[in-house]
Amino acid sequence: MRDSCLMNGDPFRVALTDGLRYERVLEHRQPLDDAGVELEVVAAPASDAEAAARLAGFQGVIYSHGPYRLHAFDQLPDLVGVIAPTVGVDHVDVQAATAAGVVVGNIPTFATEQTADIALYLMLGAVRRLPQIRREWAAGHRAIADWERRVPAIGDMRGSVLALIGLGRIARAAASRAQAFGARCIAYAPTVSPWEAQGLGVNLVELSEALARADIVSIHLPYTPGTHHFMNAARLAQMKPSAVLINVSRGPIVDEAALADALEAGAIAGAGVDVFETEPPTPQTRLVSLPNVIWTPHVGGSTGVSVHRVGHGAAEQMAWIAQGFWPRDTVNPEVTPRRRLTSRGYPEPA
Repeated sequence: MRDSCLMNGDPFRVALTDGLRYERVLEHRQPLDDAGVELEVVAAPASDAEAAARLAGFQGVIYSHGPYRLHAFDQLPDLVGVIAPTVGVDHVDVQAATAAGVVVGNIPTFATEQTADIALYLMLGAVRRLPQIRREWAAGHRAIADWERRVPAIGDMRGSVLALIGLGRIARAAASRAQAFGARCIAYAPTVSPWEAQGLGVNLVELSEALARADIVSIHLPYTPGTHHFMNAARLAQMKPSAVLINVSRGPIVDEAALADALEAGAIAGAGVDVFETEPPTPQTRLVSLPNVIWTPHVGGSTGVSVHRVGHGAAEQMAWIAQGFWPRDTVNPEVTPRRRLTSRGYPEPA
């Protein structure tokens, strides 16, 4: 095992912010202990000033979701690396970290299958118009003949066209599930080669064609400044009136007000959402009260298996940094790190 100590012999100190699932890291801290890391739980900062004060002197930070987007890297000269125990890293200013020489890692595979399961649940519910059917039942129209005539165009997964916007891990897992239900998959994914998509049974198309052809549009994009409100009023207007929109990625990728307007006007038939622009959603959140929306409160990664992976993965990857290695999943591989890091590899032949 490589030495985890710094040049002056002091231990590698890691701050664990007390945000989402930080307890899971404590439960699975063994890799950090094995590396000789000194781990301390700190209150999640809410500003640059608080970050500079609370994270001062730490070489590593395991940064859970909180009220503040970590940015103050120029005020944290000792910081070597940040691990985000999440798939998305929108709560870390990666550009600022890169400029300051701070390595950022994440845990992108901890809930791939689990999130795809939720995506399919939302697809099935939205396509079969389950929120509308249940509303009719609650209004007293309880016989099949009663509610069926009041809920027009009840859809069917079999034979439907699923348009995936983005074709990363979760989108691919969602595609395989939808294909098992008889859906035909197309995708807008400019970073994916046609032969790669075809191997998944998915045909690549332009965005306008994806939106126009789809019975189901499912969003699978990372949240960046460039994808903020990617699905806006103009793009929603390109969808068929019978189509539904699914979002299990990040809330702000969809213009929530524009989506609510489209749903209320009948411009699209329904939506299934697990993420919101402002979280957690409340009874006042507009989408929550609409009769043609099936929703869950960001539950995609919340299973016993996945939260175990979060805790162990975050502890393990921070231990790698402490030992002088690049994290396995580096968000900013172009960074010139403040401390020399090497890649883990197989031993040379004897």
